[in-house]
Amino acid sequence: MDEQTTVNSSLTTSFVLAVASSKTSTSPVGLKMSVEIVAPLGLFFGSTAVCANSVVLAALLYARRQFSSSVHSFITNQAAMDLFAAFFYIITVIMMLAHGYNYSGYHDNQTLDDAICIVFERAVLTTFGVLAGKIGLVVITLERYFKIVHAVAHRKYYRNWMTSVGVVLPWLVGACHALFPSIGTTRVVNGRCIRTGVWPNAAMAKVS
Repeated sequence: MDEQTTVNSSLTTSFVLAVASSKTSTSPVGLKMSVEIVAPLGLFFGSTAVCANSVVLAALLYARRQFSSSVHSFITNQAAMDLFAAFFYIITVIMMLAHGYNYSGYHDNQTLDDAICIVFERAVLTTFGVLAGKIGLVVITLERYFKIVHAVAHRKYYRNWMTSVGVVLPWLVGACHALFPSIGTTRVVNGRCIRTGVWPNAAMAKVS
């Protein structure tokens, strides 16, 4: 499979999901597109991304024995991150269809309501996947740059553990920058699921 085509597909997926996620998490206050318009578009884009990345990931896994290179590992990881983001975006859209923009809680258990709010209602996992995918594209770009422009140094100093770091790094950055802060600051308040709106103090909220 052509590497450039795969990377371009990943860029398109990340852009579409990032735009769609921003529409999905729009505040109910102010101007917004109606659920009837956003949800079908979200399902269409999300389903397209899931199908495309599933095919790409399956092809890359099937060919891993033939192309067991570092860039093959990075692109396989990229397809996995895009598939992760698209899958959870579809779940977020389904939740939006079921409950609209206003979250009113499902149970009397505050912890359970907060968990549903974090995981499904405010596209936290989708944001995590999209951000990880962006970092993954940076990793692929840097690896290709050094391999092509500094071929001798790359051949001399590149080690297998660097590939492992390049695979883990996007997930780690996405978790530290998007997932963990959102988990700690997304809560159901007065019947509304508020993303990154509950901070321990005003100073932390201002920095954010």
